Amino acid sequence: MSKKPPPAWWIRVLRSLGLGIILLFVVGAVFVMLCESDFLYIPIKGDVGPVPSPGEDVHFTTTDGVKIHAWYGTNMQAKATILWFHGNAGNLENRRDMFTDLRGLPANVLAIDYRGYGRSEGKPDEQGLYKDARAAYDWLCTKTTPDRIVIFGKSLGGGPACELASQVKCGGLIVQSSFTSAPDMAPLVIPVFPARWFMRTKYDNLSKVPRITCPKLFIHSRADDIIPFSMGEKLFASAAEPKECAWFDTADHNSLPVVHSKAYYARLKLFLDGLER
Repeated sequence: MSKKPPPAWWIRVLRSLGLGIILLFVVGAVFVMLCESDFLYIPIKGDVGPVPSPGEDVHFTTTDGVKIHAWYGTNMQAKATILWFHGNAGNLENRRDMFTDLRGLPANVLAIDYRGYGRSEGKPDEQGLYKDARAAYDWLCTKTTPDRIVIFGKSLGGGPACELASQVKCGGLIVQSSFTSAPDMAPLVIPVFPARWFMRTKYDNLSKVPRITCPKLFIHSRADDIIPFSMGEKLFASAAEPKECAWFDTADHNSLPVVHSKAYYARLKLFLDGLER
């Protein structure tokens, strides 16, 4: 029998190209799964330094045994207590001004450092942050009633905030500059690879806001340079009533409370005052 002729050159090229694409996807998928935490969490670990805390230093332990550090501040005129979850970078030390300003609304404020941030133990991940948020809520329920707790999440903090508000009783929810889901953010971070297909972290805020029945306020800047304004609009549109929105201009992701300070805090106060009616 005569030997079969070797495949035509173009067939060999297509095979090599196909194998290369498969290899690229395998390497990319492994990279995303191994490194997604490095994109999501940028903590500064350790003591906040010699400057005294702007509130009382408190600690509580999560259901999986992780010790969480937080600041708790009270205001004698407060009618609500804000449970505040910060963004993905730094730690509480970077939020001193925010903590003080929220307290002056007036409100009591509990602001936590997630696991792996500041003086909190552990390493951050989605389910861990949900446990941190629930431990903070449970601790706060020893100080006030659930109907006076307003859950407030900024950016990444929108993830634990929406999850917590969908699971517990609370007086209100504020979501500032947050995303629809973590996979929806993936094309913005890694535009040349379909990373969303391989992400294990979800923070699926979009699927949760329709189930949250407490009063809600969504805040976003049209000029947000990290999380698109369209995501804030989509969260608001999908949320169940009662809901309100506050859209701002000419402020990037992190400068909104500074650029629009007067209007921003006035809007927060208006929302808190409305919860008393």
